[in-house]
Amino acid sequence: MHPYIRQRPLLRFIAGSAIVLFFVCPINLAAGEEAIPLGSETQIFVDDQLVAHKEGVVRRAHACRKLAEPVMRSQEAWEQDGDDRRIYTYGTVLRDDATGKLRLWYNRGSTTHLATSDDGIHWERPRLGVCQFAGSTENNIVLSLVHSPSIVYNPDSTDRNQCYRMLGCGSEFGRGYYAAHSPDGIHWEPYPKNPVLPSSDTCTLAFDPKTGEYLAFHKRTHEHRGQKRRLVYLATSRDMQNWSEPELVMAPDEIDDAQVRAEGGRFAQFYNMSVVPYAGQFLGLVTHFRYSGPPKRKGPLQSGDDGPVDVQLVHSRDGRKWERCEDRSPVIPLGPHAYDAGCILGVTNGMVTVGDELWAYYTAITTTHGGFIPEKEISIARAAWRLDGFVSLDADGENGIVETVPLKPSGSRLTVNADASGELRVAVLDAGGRPRPGFTVEDCIPLTGDSVRHSVRWKTAETLPAGQPIGLRFHLKRAKLYSYRIGE
Repeated sequence: MHPYIRQRPLLRFIAGSAIVLFFVCPINLAAGEEAIPLGSETQIFVDDQLVAHKEGVVRRAHACRKLAEPVMRSQEAWEQDGDDRRIYTYGTVLRDDATGKLRLWYNRGSTTHLATSDDGIHWERPRLGVCQFAGSTENNIVLSLVHSPSIVYNPDSTDRNQCYRMLGCGSEFGRGYYAAHSPDGIHWEPYPKNPVLPSSDTCTLAFDPKTGEYLAFHKRTHEHRGQKRRLVYLATSRDMQNWSEPELVMAPDEIDDAQVRAEGGRFAQFYNMSVVPYAGQFLGLVTHFRYSGPPKRKGPLQSGDDGPVDVQLVHSRDGRKWERCEDRSPVIPLGPHAYDAGCILGVTNGMVTVGDELWAYYTAITTTHGGFIPEKEISIARAAWRLDGFVSLDADGENGIVETVPLKPSGSRLTVNADASGELRVAVLDAGGRPRPGFTVEDCIPLTGDSVRHSVRWKTAETLPAGQPIGLRFHLKRAKLYSYRIGE
């Protein structure tokens, strides 16, 4: 927390899943030398890191939009075995810079497959000629080594053969997590030292550009708060070969357990966590497994643990210390369609921008975790949010205020992502916390309507004051504030 932020909570009420905060006495901005340098990155509101004061607003998490059907179901011979027609994406989606196509790595058992798409909805399975199935390489299999492949693409890699790096569970469950590299995402070479980490069955690979480290968020099962649970651990590496000792970074708390018990279950587990670098920080999509015990019915290819699984949002400034959102509503909830009525079992570690939306892909299951084949159908579905649309600060009434800490921006043009059914205005503050002349809330031309790129202007200015620390005070009337950006 910034040293000049003084929290002054007067009351806290828990209403549903949102926490409403009431504050008094806005604080002054700090002296110029204490202002936080601000580049051109978008600033989102998953936390209060750059918020000095807020009143009359609620932080809300937002569920994704879904399609009526999955985008991929098992259809090829190499994607099925009799009634077992399961395909998963614990993997990765990326946009190919050269072609503009989307590329999705997914798996069937311990084979990694690559699909491509022009629009992100209709997917093709290119015949790549890499791996054999039934005596032929006319398929889209790129590797027969790992389950739950997770990929990081680094076009600036000094070794062109390692632009793509992969981590996934070995083909024999429990043998460990295996690492591989590729120049093109198609032709893969395992690293000489495998397995590189002790195994469960799902993981997410991320890259931290600030430290130059690869981050392996992986599932391990250990006792926690008196129960044996699936938990999320982190190990780090600079070379994909030598990894730090795994450390616990995400585990269910008493609030999670209370929610599960209220629904008739036993306790909460975290099945896995997909991690996405976003807006200068890390967002996590953690699969919240509401464990209810062994399945009550028996069938083929069945897990011994039952319960529904959905997805909540978590966040971190450094990838190591993670925080829960105040609003724990699912950002990928179950249903309303049958294809994902029981489980959301994993989400891609990449997201792609399509127009003014962010798209991710997830493993959709018709039954709860303990369901069995053939009624347990597993497919790949798409989740969509507006840009920066995971969380917003909402003013349901007329007097919402959000005030930033002291900022030292490098740009001069302020844009705001907001849904203003009423209106939104912005005042610019000086070092003493006073509105600057010409930049008061009355001077601001009101923003109305829903846009991911509202341009903020004042009666006599279209740009921010140059060369001086500033603060921003957002005034909201029946509006949702998702993010802001100061650029050129």
